Amino acid sequence: MNYLRAFFSFYGRMNRLQYAMVVLIGYVGPLIFFALTWPSLRSMGDLGVFTGMTPLIVMIWVLYAATAKRFHDINKSGFASLLICIPIVGIFTPLVLLFYPGDASDNRFGPPPLSLNSF
Repeated sequence: MNYLRAFFSFYGRMNRLQYAMVVLIGYVGPLIFFALTWPSLRSMGDLGVFTGMTPLIVMIWVLYAATAKRFHDINKSGFASLLICIPIVGIFTPLVLLFYPGDASDNRFGPPPLSLNSF
């Protein structure tokens, strides 16, 4: 249950390694599912299209949650994750978050994440 909360919650902090793994899983997992099932889902009509789009909607939620927690790690508001919606800035925001170090000590969003088990 702790891992589900880590993926879907907007609270807490996430270090660079955790963020990289969530982004990798968050992008690659649903896209592989979508690519493998799309031809058969498309033949089902509107229900199939809805079923195929559901993993993409979940992916967007997970990526925004991870981005908000990564901003928390650098002591910025989670609302900064909306930078992804800005056309040019949105391309570079995840890259900056991958390389910008987080706070080494406690900040207003909690203690620093230490390992993959401390989501």
